Amino acid sequence: MSEATPTITDGKIPDSSRLCDIAAIQDLAVAYAYAVDGRDWARWEALFEPGGFVDYRAAGGIAGTPAEVAQWMPGALWVFTFCQHSISTHEIRFAGADQATGRVHVFNRNGVDWEGEAEIMDVGAIYRDEYTRLGDRWVITRRVEDTLYMSGGRFAEMVQSMLPPAASDA
Repeated sequence: MSEATPTITDGKIPDSSRLCDIAAIQDLAVAYAYAVDGRDWARWEALFEPGGFVDYRAAGGIAGTPAEVAQWMPGALWVFTFCQHSISTHEIRFAGADQATGRVHVFNRNGVDWEGEAEIMDVGAIYRDEYTRLGDRWVITRRVEDTLYMSGGRFAEMVQSMLPPAASDA
């Protein structure tokens, strides 16, 4: 996808309106992390375009519309006593006034009680995103998680054994 406007990651300073767009998209990524960690599925779903696409298959999850994934999330995360997403190294490229793509690193620490033992499960991933401006706000139109690693105790080993080869070999 060709870029219509430079980004900070190119070493060029964008104009002030584009800086506001960059800040809004970065805030969107942070809001996503807090929505998942707070298990606020209505807030989580509202961060996406309704007809969008979310793909968590690399982490052992599902792919679908934001509404489908929002319904699946409570059952998928019930085992975790806490989740803490850290979002960093966000790269944003604009493909027009109201369209952008991005990559963002995620470190996700989870607490789990598994077979009577407290464990920590860490997940490192990259979210590959597409964003659209809808009115006065940016939303995620597509998010694909590329899981790079999973580590921790017996629970992490069990989950990792069920992942697709690309994720479990990382």
